Amino acid sequence: AEGRQATSDNEATGSAEDARRLAARCRDTLSRTTDLRFYTTTDAIRDLDAVRTALAAAQVNLVGISYGTRVAQQYAMRYPRHTRTLVLDSVAPNTLIVGNEFARNLEQALDLQFGRCGKTPACAQALGDPRSRLDALMAKLKSDPPLVRYRDAGTGDVREERLLPAHVAGLMRMYAYTPLASSLLPLQLKEASEGRYDGLMALAKMLDSAMQGQMAFGMQLSVICSEDAAGLKGNADDAGTLLGNQFAESLGAQCAVWPKGAMPADFHAPLHSNVPVLLMSGEYDPVTPPRYGAEVAKSLPNARHLIVRGQGHNVIGAGCMPKLVAQFIDSADAKALDAKCLDTLPYTPPFTSYNGWEP
Repeated sequence: AEGRQATSDNEATGSAEDARRLAARCRDTLSRTTDLRFYTTTDAIRDLDAVRTALAAAQVNLVGISYGTRVAQQYAMRYPRHTRTLVLDSVAPNTLIVGNEFARNLEQALDLQFGRCGKTPACAQALGDPRSRLDALMAKLKSDPPLVRYRDAGTGDVREERLLPAHVAGLMRMYAYTPLASSLLPLQLKEASEGRYDGLMALAKMLDSAMQGQMAFGMQLSVICSEDAAGLKGNADDAGTLLGNQFAESLGAQCAVWPKGAMPADFHAPLHSNVPVLLMSGEYDPVTPPRYGAEVAKSLPNARHLIVRGQGHNVIGAGCMPKLVAQFIDSADAKALDAKCLDTLPYTPPFTSYNGWEP
């Protein structure tokens, strides 16, 4: 998924040149059996329409999540007569250059998610300001990364390793996708502020282990290098953020050596269509924030945008949303949906102790 453009620990701690060398090795291996130019979004929607034709379906209802929302919008642009409805969850606008806004979006999401602590008296009293603690921790790790003794969650073995800024930045970014997971972080930041880093390190290493092998990096580069590379650029305002400009720099270096496919001249133009569209965004999404869904909805007169409170990335399964999606596909009328049931979704409270959430 577009939102999960993540690097492993090795990539995150390496230079852009290291990323370029890794991409070159991957390119050389995959190119033995395939032409890497033909794995773009444009190729995907052409294949999708071939499947539609083979099924003798006059129209299709498309459901896209994260990067899938780009695919769905592109299909509707190229094959409007064959598009009955679109469901877009965690929306990526056609205008978006993947990689340019990761740092900004994460900062905003963390401020919102950690802000729940200040609105929860037990959390504010027990844990203070998680954002300030995170900033102080990152400053310390950059100057004096501690050697941490921790228990490996997968094996149970006790290990020692230095806690690096990349470990914490990666953990904060990926846990922010799911507020149920990020509710663990304020307590861990409090622990770290008192010199106990083992919890953060164990979580970071568990995340890295879980992510290995989960990302199709070759496919990702074939898409991004063909469709976004020309627009990648660093932002001076991001220099002081948790992620900085690492994604734009790393992707730029990798795309310099990756084969590129063709892209229509209007690929990054907004979708203008009368097709019925249901858009949904998580209030706390760290990669495709609600403003993206609002932007896409502007040029879709038969669209409705639902913002799901307290949720992160990928909200199609939250609360009553599956029922709303089914009703929309049946009726092709997003504006007629009664979405009051989403108001019952609670915010996830932060952990204030190892006993779990407050009653």
